[in-house]
Amino acid sequence: MRVKLSLLPLLFLSSAQGADLANLYPKAIQNDSRFAIAKAQNLAAQEIVPIARAALLPNLSISAQGSREWVNTEFEAGEGAKEQTISKDYLFNGQTYAATLVQPLFKMAAWDNLSQAEFQQKEANHALDRNQQELILRLAQQYLDVQLAFDKLQLLSEQKKAYQEQKTQASKWYAAGHGTITDVNEAQNRLDFVDADILSAEAAHSSKLHELSVTVGESMSKLAHRKPSDMQADLHLRYPLAEWLSQAKQNNPVLFERQASLDAAKLEINKNIDQHLPTVDLRLRSSYEDSPSYTTVDNRIKTNSIMIYASIPIFSGGEINARSKRAVALHTAASEDQRNTLQQVELALRQQYLDLSSSSAQIKALQEAVRSGDVLIQSTRKGIQSGVRSNVDLLNAQSRFFEAQQKHTAAQYTYLSGYIRLKFYAGTLQENDLQAVDQVLR
Repeated sequence: MRVKLSLLPLLFLSSAQGADLANLYPKAIQNDSRFAIAKAQNLAAQEIVPIARAALLPNLSISAQGSREWVNTEFEAGEGAKEQTISKDYLFNGQTYAATLVQPLFKMAAWDNLSQAEFQQKEANHALDRNQQELILRLAQQYLDVQLAFDKLQLLSEQKKAYQEQKTQASKWYAAGHGTITDVNEAQNRLDFVDADILSAEAAHSSKLHELSVTVGESMSKLAHRKPSDMQADLHLRYPLAEWLSQAKQNNPVLFERQASLDAAKLEINKNIDQHLPTVDLRLRSSYEDSPSYTTVDNRIKTNSIMIYASIPIFSGGEINARSKRAVALHTAASEDQRNTLQQVELALRQQYLDLSSSSAQIKALQEAVRSGDVLIQSTRKGIQSGVRSNVDLLNAQSRFFEAQQKHTAAQYTYLSGYIRLKFYAGTLQENDLQAVDQVLR
């Protein structure tokens, strides 16, 4: 009875709260912590270019200095008995003000650093795009997992009801002397297994709901149940495999990330080579100094200067050469990483496309299995009435029927989540793809 009572609230959730998958996406964008981290990281990356550009722009600084000097002098005055020591104290206050403007004229490393920063910014933007598509994928997968878990609960409830009816019928036949206690025990055994499955399914459903709630940022405990309706399972066939692969090369943000990283690694090599080049700055300085002293009481100096400052590196202990070798090695690693990522994306997309083709055929086969399973149940019932089939045969037929139903339902959800994943590998996963899933669910 405990299992039955715990299952009843779940079976009426469909009337409590309706929420389409597409309607959950804006909430996930707003509340998902993983995407919030990605947005903050992208926001930080937007400052990379201004920071790098600052090394090429004028640098203006103003300085001020104040000083106070105490001077004590002693000297002898007079002669003979009249000689005496005279002591005098002096206080001098000094101030110095200066304004300095430095404009880089030639600093090749700074220009390469700016170009590198632009590629790093592009990499961050593509990373945000990837994280957004990952959020869509994760949201869709969690939503479909919840619906599948609920479907399983419903099927188990129907299965339990069928077993209960079969047990009741077997008990009546046994009481009337037409059946055996084995039939009753067999039905009870099936009921016990179903009760255990229901408890497990309830826990799984609760866990999936919690995962979805975390992503959306609000409780999904009253999420309406929706299931696939008249699904053709041909969404992946709108493009041939070659076209999906072409889309991946043109749109997958992971590939763009790797390309931007490779370009940035190339510029790191250039930056280290630039360390061998001279740097030239234009320096303008204007200063005012009022610094009286014991020897110069009224000493006020105003200075304006303009200077071209050049620095030529001669020897740095081998640091530049070592950094250059390191940059070359990292560029090679980035190149191989890009090549490996492209291969992995193509392999994953190809495998997903083949899985969808297999899943589509499986859905059709399981649909026939459900239909034939229902026919088998009806035939077995007639066989029992004719005395050529037993109650155990009917229980077996019902088990196979409900197993086929569960597999058919799971295959439909697997196909939908697989299609979303295919779009993710192709780099074309967008919010409107969630609406396409909603159209399949009723």
